Amino acid sequence: MSKSGAMDYSNVLDYLKADELIEFVQKLVRIESVYDPEVEGANESEVAHFIYEFLKNEGFEVHMDEVVPGRPNVIGIFKGEEEGKTLLFEGHTDVVSVGDREKWTYDPFGAEIVEVDGKKRMYGRGTIDTKGNVGAMIYAVKAIKDSGIPIKGNIKLCIPVDEEGLMIGIKDFIKKGWADDVDAAIICEPEEKNLCIVAKGALRIGIQINGKMSHGCMPLAGNNPMWGVGRLITEIRSLENAEKDRVGKHEFLGWPSMTPTTVTAPIKGVAQINVVPDDAYVTLDIRTVPGQDHDAIINQIQGILDRLMKQYPDGDDKFDATLEVIDNRPVVECDKDEPVVQALAKAYVDIMGKDPIYNGVPGATDGTFLSAWKDIPTVVTGAGDRELPHQVDEYVELDDLVETAKMYTLAALYYLND
Repeated sequence: MSKSGAMDYSNVLDYLKADELIEFVQKLVRIESVYDPEVEGANESEVAHFIYEFLKNEGFEVHMDEVVPGRPNVIGIFKGEEEGKTLLFEGHTDVVSVGDREKWTYDPFGAEIVEVDGKKRMYGRGTIDTKGNVGAMIYAVKAIKDSGIPIKGNIKLCIPVDEEGLMIGIKDFIKKGWADDVDAAIICEPEEKNLCIVAKGALRIGIQINGKMSHGCMPLAGNNPMWGVGRLITEIRSLENAEKDRVGKHEFLGWPSMTPTTVTAPIKGVAQINVVPDDAYVTLDIRTVPGQDHDAIINQIQGILDRLMKQYPDGDDKFDATLEVIDNRPVVECDKDEPVVQALAKAYVDIMGKDPIYNGVPGATDGTFLSAWKDIPTVVTGAGDRELPHQVDEYVELDDLVETAKMYTLAALYYLND
């Protein structure tokens, strides 16, 4: 028996080859998979094909499923000898832009290993978000397969595109029925191995404010939408404060937020300092916690627009606006008593020698849709400093990466067999 009271699977970890895992992750990081519709070949296709060929050569059942031209999901399946549950591991192939390469200390696609303060790190875009964790989940399942230990049920690997965008990869995975047999999911994202059982919702809204173009020296001849922008942002701030007072600070997620992120004026054409713009467009990035309802928030914001249109019906500061919902990802939660959470907790104790830390995800993940659309119990956990993704000099500590792979290995066995 293990320290956690479950069957001892420690011999399976002998089949998890740390050096091979690290080399595999290096190869993933060195394949640039920043999605850019303006650059031919700048997408996830090359890394997806690399993973597909690896899984195929390792003897997994594997599928390449194109979401849109040139952007394929990869689905791998390891089937047990007995009937049972299906556990999903999920991690995406796309990475965000490196920004200004001159600000990087190391080549963002070099996957260079450097020792810092006695610990070895691999530097590069995607080392934690989330190619490192993709490697960890693949090598965890490979270790189980190579060990020959029988499992009940199946393990499914979902490696989708576009997590950093509108998450079309996981949406397509669900739409095509790949998630229909899944009983629980582990989302492999950088969370310092914290067991994240709740995730903020994300509601993205765009508001167009219409005006009338005029010369900057004759503003009364036009209708300046910028006055409306100022009024709208002030109202949104008041609504945010009211929601904070109503729902309070969440144990794991902190405060809800309603953040104006971009203002474009005019929407088309060149902005000039001596021209009153014809229109303006404001985007809101709204992050919600349990106790908030997205439909109610949309109605509240529409109510603000309706009130401002009545309050400012004409003149050079006339308010005329329309609202569109750009994206809508609900809050999702997973109970600590769910078997997948318990399996991960047992695995954490065995690998780390201490009780797990429970936490929440400040942003949405692909797991949001698995939980909200298919009611699949979902936990987010993986290697990497949870505040480091999307930053310059992204890195993963090699010990952290290997510990995560071991945790994934034991969690899968505990969930399926115990």
